[in-house]
Amino acid sequence: MAGATTALVDCVALSTFHPDSVYMKDTPQYTATTTSYFAAFENELRPACVVEPKTAQELGQIIKNLASVLGQGNVAIKGGGHTAWAGAANIDNGVLISMHNFKNTTVNSNTGTVSIGAGERWGDVYSTLNSQGLAVAGGRVSKVGVSGLSFFSEQRGFVADAVTNFEVVLSSGVVVNANARENADLFKALKGGNNNFGIVTEFELPTFPQGNMWGGAIFYPTSAFEEIAGKFFKWTELPDRFGALIIARVYSSQMEGVSVNPYSTNAAQVDPVLKSYTDIQPQFISTIREDTLLGMTNEQANFSTDGARQLYFTTSFRNNEEMILEAAKLFETAIEPLKVIPGFVLSLTLQPLTKQMLTESERHNGGNSLGLKPEDGPLVIVLLASVHQNAEDDTKVVAAVQELRKKIEALSAEKGLAARYRFMNYAYKGTPVLESYGQCSVAELKAASKKYDPEQFFQKVVSGGFKISAVP
Repeated sequence: MAGATTALVDCVALSTFHPDSVYMKDTPQYTATTTSYFAAFENELRPACVVEPKTAQELGQIIKNLASVLGQGNVAIKGGGHTAWAGAANIDNGVLISMHNFKNTTVNSNTGTVSIGAGERWGDVYSTLNSQGLAVAGGRVSKVGVSGLSFFSEQRGFVADAVTNFEVVLSSGVVVNANARENADLFKALKGGNNNFGIVTEFELPTFPQGNMWGGAIFYPTSAFEEIAGKFFKWTELPDRFGALIIARVYSSQMEGVSVNPYSTNAAQVDPVLKSYTDIQPQFISTIREDTLLGMTNEQANFSTDGARQLYFTTSFRNNEEMILEAAKLFETAIEPLKVIPGFVLSLTLQPLTKQMLTESERHNGGNSLGLKPEDGPLVIVLLASVHQNAEDDTKVVAAVQELRKKIEALSAEKGLAARYRFMNYAYKGTPVLESYGQCSVAELKAASKKYDPEQFFQKVVSGGFKISAVP
C-alpha cells in the first residue's frame, strides 16, 4: 500500500482531472462519506481522499486516471458500506471511490423493469415501487445496499438471480452492459463474484405487483428454542412459495432469548408452520401484522445501529434438527466467558436455503457463480453477529466468535452434515467464500477476471472484498 505522502500527492493530481468530484480530508463531503459505514471498523479508516463520480462515464475516466496517476497507490470502493470488517470497502491512505451519487430508481412500465443505481438503499427503492403497487426481489433490510437474500427467494432465488442487466465500468474505463445476450460470462460472474471484474453502476430487475405482506418479529424465552428449531427444520424441508423464515438464539445483557421472523408475501395464504409460531407462549414481544414490504424492511433495519463495533461471521450446514440444537448448545457455552465484556451482544442466526429456493435460483436469468444445485439443499446459513463496546476487546471477541464458528463446522463435519458453501454477505475477512463455490465456478471467475480486467487492476490495486486471484 502506498504511504500517506504518496497517496496525498496522487489525490492532488487526481483532483486536477476531476475538481468537482475529489474531496480531501476535513471537507464535509469527506467526513460524511467516511463516517457513514455500518460498522465502526470501517469508519475508523482514513483514506487520503474521497472520489464521488456523478456518471458511469466519469467513473470510467477516473479509473483510467487512477491507473496512470496513482502508480503504487491503492483504491477502495464503497457501495452501501454494509460489510463490517475493516478494509472491506474503505482504506487507510489510499483513494476511496464512493457510489454515493448513483441514486436513481427508475421504473420502466413498458418493459416491466426498474433500474436501480449502485448507491441506492433498498428502502428508497421500495418507497418508489410501493407508490405504484410494485415490488422487486430485493433485500430484507431497508438501509442496506442492493444485494443479498429476499423475502421472495422461495419464488425467485437470490437477489442476484433477479438481475436482468448490469451496467459496469471496466478497468479500461469502458462502460458496458452485462446480461444474458451481451457479455454473458461477465453477467454470470457478477452474480456472486464480488469486486473482481469492474464497478457496477446500475442494476435492472423485473418488477411485479405486490400487496401487503404478513409477518414481523416475535421474541421468546430461551426455553422455547427446541420447539422453534423443530418448526424451522420442518419448514426448511417443505417450504411454501410465499414464505421466508429467520430464527436466532440471542444474548445481550438486557435480554436473552430466541427471536423468530416469519414472513409471507401473500397475506391471504400464510403457511400453517409459519403461522404456528404465533401460538408459542410465552412471548416477550410480537410485532406480527400485515404491512407493506417497506414497513417490514424498515423493522429489520431497526435491529442494528450503524457505527457500532459489530461484526459478521458465517458458516453453513445441511438441514438437521439435532445439529441446530447442538449448535445452540455450543453458542450457550461460548457466551459465558464473554458476558463481562461491556456492551457484548451475540446472536446465532439461522436461515434456510431450501431445495425449492435453489431450484428457482438455478433457472433464473442465466445462472450465477455460487456453484449451488438444488440437490445441495436444504442448507442452513449460520450468521454469528457480534457487538461490543470497546476497541480493546476487538481481538478477544473476534477470537471467541471464530472459535465458535470452527466448533460448529467441526460438529457438522463429524455428523456428516458439512456444507462447503459460504454466504458472502455474512463472511468475515479471510473466509474462503469464492473457494466454496467449487472448482468449476472458480475457473469461470478466473477466466472472466483475465478477460475483462487484463491488467488485473481489480486484483492488484482495488482492495477489499474476496479476490479470485487469491484462490488456488
